[in-house]
Amino acid sequence: MRTLNGYGARMRGIVRPCRHHLGPELHARWQAHLCGLCLTLRDAVGQPERVLTGYDVLLLSVLVEAQAGAVETTTAAPCPLRGFTRATVVASASPAGRLAAAGALVSAAAGLADKIVDDDLPRPVRPSARRVAARLDRSGTALARSVDLDPSVVLAAPAASAAAEAVPGADLRSLLAASGDAVASLFAHTAVVAGRPGNREPLARCGRAFGALVHLLDAVEDHASDAAAGRFNPLTATHTPPPEARLLADQLVAEVREALSQAELADPALVEVLLGRELVAAVDRALPRAPGQECCGAPSVPVQRNGTSGLLALLVALWALLAPAVFIGGSWGGGRRRPPRGWPPPRGYPPPGYPPPGYGPGYGYRSVGPSCGQLLACNCCANLACNACCCGSSCANG
Repeated sequence: MRTLNGYGARMRGIVRPCRHHLGPELHARWQAHLCGLCLTLRDAVGQPERVLTGYDVLLLSVLVEAQAGAVETTTAAPCPLRGFTRATVVASASPAGRLAAAGALVSAAAGLADKIVDDDLPRPVRPSARRVAARLDRSGTALARSVDLDPSVVLAAPAASAAAEAVPGADLRSLLAASGDAVASLFAHTAVVAGRPGNREPLARCGRAFGALVHLLDAVEDHASDAAAGRFNPLTATHTPPPEARLLADQLVAEVREALSQAELADPALVEVLLGRELVAAVDRALPRAPGQECCGAPSVPVQRNGTSGLLALLVALWALLAPAVFIGGSWGGGRRRPPRGWPPPRGYPPPGYPPPGYGPGYGYRSVGPSCGQLLACNCCANLACNACCCGSSCANG
């Protein structure tokens, strides 16, 4: 079973927006949600839990903003993953940030509990894993209560998934249903947090399709390793070949789009890209179409080297655990930059609207190294040497 951010799952998730596809404004807004989720986990729970920051679970915060039109923001201190710059991020005290953090915690608790039940962990670490799962359960439930979220559907998803797997002859949809129901409960609650109760039903359908798609693509990526280890895999259990899996994935993407189109959104720009074009790109990565069968104008996305990206995620996680003082963000991390010759700039520069108002670091601060988005968020690159773009020669990730 996998929900939005299962413990030990790939940090990036299936929605991996490229900064060149999003453009400066949407990328800045997306990074505000990403950094806001990270800081909310720190402020609400503790430093180690920041490793649970995932790309899929921050969709909860994005959905709240899309419905409400705006969310509470704050200025974050410099962070090494942002090149030691300040940034405007979703506030950790905001309901949007707390909902996303609660979703990350309870999903992690459910995912870790599922691994324990399935004996996917070495025996010596199981007692520690149980303690961690219990702590995540307690902290996630407490944070969920602060935004009136009932986490029981998410926490019960592993048992529901195991029950579905025990049914002889179960079809693929039924095996994905537990993950879909868990995500549906989270997506639907974004309507409550945003003050749009009329959106609960369409967003529940959107979340149900999205959760099933997450589980499906995860099963595709793990198919070979599950077969080698003798683990249950829904594709193997239902004898589903890749073309049928791709057909189901396309159907789920269509269901996500249809449900989202029926929700009343005040600012749909970011969420429509993340659950539209980027979702198609996620399916193309896991289940590429045959040559000449591309549709809907979806970009061709190269296959990524999972080993390198997985190592990067592990290094970032260890960095967060072993160097907490750096991540607290209480210092400038480099101070102010000497003004360049001719500063201040002439009247009329920079052009109006850039950088986007309310997002991004201000002028005068030193930027050292790649940003967090350059390190983790770009689906074009397989490692830190981000030199090629998935949209061909029209842009570069230098």
